[in-house]
Amino acid sequence: MKRGLKTIVGKQIVTVVVATSEQAPRQRVYLVFSDGSSFEFFGEGIGCCRRLDPAANIEDYVESRSGRIDQVYGDAGLLDSSDDALDDALEEALLRDLQAWRDMKDVLDKVRARL
Repeated sequence: MKRGLKTIVGKQIVTVVVATSEQAPRQRVYLVFSDGSSFEFFGEGIGCCRRLDPAANIEDYVESRSGRIDQVYGDAGLLDSSDDALDDALEEALLRDLQAWRDMKDVLDKVRARL
């Protein structure tokens, strides 16, 4: 897998676009972020699960299917199954999102003031 995945760590997903094509690769998924950037997953057979799962279960799930984790980008603490690590990671994510909202609000207020 390409290393571009590390560029999406910490970004806030605001839209998910799913597309199909008659030409290869037939399936594409675009993650659109709050800063206006996007990231594309593509392939011939992209699948996904039906729900959100706890991040702490990833390692066990991968190993239970004779797999291995090749790379982790970002906060590996989310993979720790302790409640304290999950609580800390959630609080950090919420504070980051709140700050991103405040920053965007400031930008919009400045734009509105110029109109």
